[in-house]
Amino acid sequence: MLCLCVLVGMHLAFAGLRGPEIRDIAYGPGTSNRMDIYKPSGAGPFPVIIYIHGGGWWNGDKRFISRDDLDYMLSKGVAVAAINYRNLVEADRDRIFPPVLAPLEDTKAAYEYLVRNGAGVGIDGRRIAAYGGSAGGFNALWLGLSLQKNQPAEGLRAIGGIDAQTTIDPFEMRDWVSPSINYGGHAFGLPEEDFSSFLARRENFLGYIAALSPSYLVGAGSPPTVLLYSEDLQHTQGDHMSLVHSPQFGSGFARAARKSGQEVTLLDGASGNRERYTTFFDFLIAHVLN
Repeated sequence: MLCLCVLVGMHLAFAGLRGPEIRDIAYGPGTSNRMDIYKPSGAGPFPVIIYIHGGGWWNGDKRFISRDDLDYMLSKGVAVAAINYRNLVEADRDRIFPPVLAPLEDTKAAYEYLVRNGAGVGIDGRRIAAYGGSAGGFNALWLGLSLQKNQPAEGLRAIGGIDAQTTIDPFEMRDWVSPSINYGGHAFGLPEEDFSSFLARRENFLGYIAALSPSYLVGAGSPPTVLLYSEDLQHTQGDHMSLVHSPQFGSGFARAARKSGQEVTLLDGASGNRERYTTFFDFLIAHVLN
């Protein structure tokens, strides 16, 4: 625990070296519905990339954005909007089922705020991309894919995930990643470690899985999508966090997309090749600048 606290403290201090130009915009009614906006030099309105923090939908904070990633996007003339959102505990408080709907709906509300009100804060609401890490990447994928399914999403130009989960279907997770994976039930209010109950109740959740899982939503006409993973596709380490962030999530998703006529850019092995990060952000930047 001491090591974790020290690492978190270092991360916060690191991210805090550059403060946002606009802090804690209220994009919704809850105390967690807050957004920071970082702007590049020059006159706006600027295209914007939304950053959605990870943390398994349990924790995390908008301040955790990487300084290197932030500075790179700003250097290209793109603003960054980092958001907080309700976690699973707050979803339970608000009696939302499945609990994962709370962080997803908040992500959509933040996007819609920028579309409607971006001009007032120097943002071009017609040129938006979204990305996140881990569960935040899931949010970004769901945002873009669900918008495209249900309504025109002309303002959302691209979506991306870093070490992101791409499905909350336990069958797909076991098929794509490993029979040993133990993740996802918490999205439906189950203990995360009780994967057997998740499998047993899958039929009860299928309607939600179809509506919320990026793997079910992707198809022809989906927004341009890029996925980045720290490990390479040949990585065989089997500890819990390795499986939760496995590049096989990306590989399985890319196959599902391809079957429906959509190509996905998949970048693996980023821990050994930092240029993968540049490629990832260049993908998002290019789509909001053009």
